[in-house]
Amino acid sequence: MIYALLITAMLAAPPQVEPKPASAAPESGDLAKAKELVQWGQKLYKQARYAEAIAKFEEAYLARPSPVITYNIGKCHEQLGETAKAMRAYRDYLRLSPNAADRETVSDAITNLERRLREKGLQQLMVFADPPSARISVDGKELGNSPVSIELIAGNHTLSVTAEGHEKVDRSFVMQLSRATEMTIALRASGPPADAPRAATTTTEPKATAEVQLTPGPAVTATVEKKTRVWTWVAGGVAVAGLGAGVGLGVVSNGKAIEHNTVVRGPDAASALRRDSEAMATAANISYAVAGVAAVTAIILFVVEK
Repeated sequence: MIYALLITAMLAAPPQVEPKPASAAPESGDLAKAKELVQWGQKLYKQARYAEAIAKFEEAYLARPSPVITYNIGKCHEQLGETAKAMRAYRDYLRLSPNAADRETVSDAITNLERRLREKGLQQLMVFADPPSARISVDGKELGNSPVSIELIAGNHTLSVTAEGHEKVDRSFVMQLSRATEMTIALRASGPPADAPRAATTTTEPKATAEVQLTPGPAVTATVEKKTRVWTWVAGGVAVAGLGAGVGLGVVSNGKAIEHNTVVRGPDAASALRRDSEAMATAANISYAVAGVAAVTAIILFVVEK
């Protein structure tokens, strides 16, 4: 038997009770309208005009929500053979009326509807989300705001729940055909958007401090060392070059001296060889002197200039 909406308190209406006669006590406009629509829906139900009855019950629910009305909607869907919609309405009824006197009877009806879906290779998933404004998608198909229901085949599926100001939830699950499944997703509030100017200040200040503390010492030392050591290496190079030149000139001078003493030549040629030998010896001595001075200078620069 279809449910009725009581005049005094719709939420307290027991199952399978016809509406009582109108009371002399004044009624709010919404309650009076809802009661009238429920009575109209009852008449349509008894005439087997189930789709029209659903429209009246839904209109009554908008005027004055009541779990009893969701049960009446479920009865109409069941008569129309709309198994999934009937099961959704019955489950809404039990969710909204956890202490309903006919809970066991309605649960048995849901079990029977689950069996019908299972025979079709389907089963119902119902998703609740917090906040209720969350958008729910299953396998990439958006279903709307919480709560939602969908019939799925057995196997792997994906659930996505999003809401503005909250962290998105993506979840994989395996749908079983044995019975309907309910999932409740509570989204976590996301933090406030980052404040760009403030973030820039907090990130750059430590870096600036690190640069002041770490970079000046080694950087300056390396630069100064290169500039001062240049003259040390120049003096050393001159010493090496002077030494080499002295050795070379000394070898040439000795060669000419040997030639002057061993080779028989005329007076003029012998005199020329002697002059060349002496000149080369003098140049060699000068080179040795320059090399010595440069070497001493390089040593001094190396020790003094750090």
